[in-house]
Amino acid sequence: MRIRELALDLSPLRAGGPLGLVLATRALALLCIGLTSVGVVVQVYEQTGSSVQVGAVSLVLGAGLLLGFLVGGVLADRRDRRALILVGSGWAVVTFAALSANAAADRPALWVVYLAGALFGFTEGVAETALTAVVPSLVSEEHIPATGALVTVTTTLGAIAGPMLGGVLIVGLGLAATFGIAAAGTAITTLLLTRLGPMPPTGARPTGSKESEPPMGVVQPGVLDALREGFAFIRGSRVVTAVLVVDLCAALFATPTALYPQFAEERFGGGPELVGLLTTAPMIGAAVASLASGWTGRTRHQWRVLCAAVAVWGLACLGFGLSPLLGFGLFFLALGGMADTISEIMRRTLLMRHTPDPLQGRVSSLWLAQAMTAPALGGVLAGLAASAVGPSTAVAAGGALCVGSLCLVALLYPQLWRETGESTEHESEGAQDVPAGDGGPGSNSGATAAT
Repeated sequence: MRIRELALDLSPLRAGGPLGLVLATRALALLCIGLTSVGVVVQVYEQTGSSVQVGAVSLVLGAGLLLGFLVGGVLADRRDRRALILVGSGWAVVTFAALSANAAADRPALWVVYLAGALFGFTEGVAETALTAVVPSLVSEEHIPATGALVTVTTTLGAIAGPMLGGVLIVGLGLAATFGIAAAGTAITTLLLTRLGPMPPTGARPTGSKESEPPMGVVQPGVLDALREGFAFIRGSRVVTAVLVVDLCAALFATPTALYPQFAEERFGGGPELVGLLTTAPMIGAAVASLASGWTGRTRHQWRVLCAAVAVWGLACLGFGLSPLLGFGLFFLALGGMADTISEIMRRTLLMRHTPDPLQGRVSSLWLAQAMTAPALGGVLAGLAASAVGPSTAVAAGGALCVGSLCLVALLYPQLWRETGESTEHESEGAQDVPAGDGGPGSNSGATAAT
């Protein structure tokens, strides 16, 4: 393989269309969210001195996100997805501005932070689900893998740059100014997003047209019924089910993040500065993998690559748990970050390719909900295991369980090893419920045509 073939594949951007604008605004939005997330943690801890309060704010935000994902999945399959994204982005401006004003007050109110976190979490969940659902319709079928890599790059860079810049700004300018900068940046993303045309689900009419209303006497299913339709499709799709199960196993059994403080103290004899180093190592590996992900768009065996990446992630956790020296531990964490990024690219690619457009919102919402809750549960399991056998054994055993569960899934879905990256998985019962002629992931009708 040539060196230039490893470089990030930018062909989806060269093809034109609104993808470049969507990714640019996403990167800026994630940067602003990173600024705010650090600011909220710092403010709550400064006011209360309690890590419990910090965890409670995170829990409130997470609950809002989870509800937003579920509701957003249904709305994204019924409404103009551009409108949902704009609502989420616009509300983020209001939220960040309120946090800035509150932080600048003589006596900042803690309840404002909690309320803003809950409302922002909900609207951000709706907007993120709509954005994830609309991306496949912005590019052609051949560009879906490269597009998945580009989306992953924006996520990774935002996760790295946002918190780092947030810490610098808080020290230099203060909390109120940091929140204000986040509000201004998000306002810019909202203005840029208004340049997009309507993005209804494939086969749907733009919001506001008479043709978009259901026929007389026809009642759209409720939220719960619509979610059940999404679950039915997932159960009937071998590829989608297998991808979600593999993702769940990795998150449940191999989530060492919650053990970094204990690991730093008991294994390597360090303090908070070492926790930061352990946290940064996977991000560096993720950034390297993202920038060298050009080959992922050319592979025809996404399932095999996904399994290999998850196996490397599990083995990296095993190696980290058994590492006697800090240098080895950082190496394995960086290797795990690289593997996790490749895994995410393959997950995005497979889900986009094997989900019909009318179901993209609900499948995306269920995947995002799992991606948020499973690592949290995995952290709890890791903590319980560490209290019983120590952090090193807990992390190593988790990595081994991750590899073992992956082998079991691979045995349960042997036919997927013949998967060649073509969107042919529509023989399931869930897929048969989708109206014919609706297109699917990679179709340029709908969003692209509207812009």
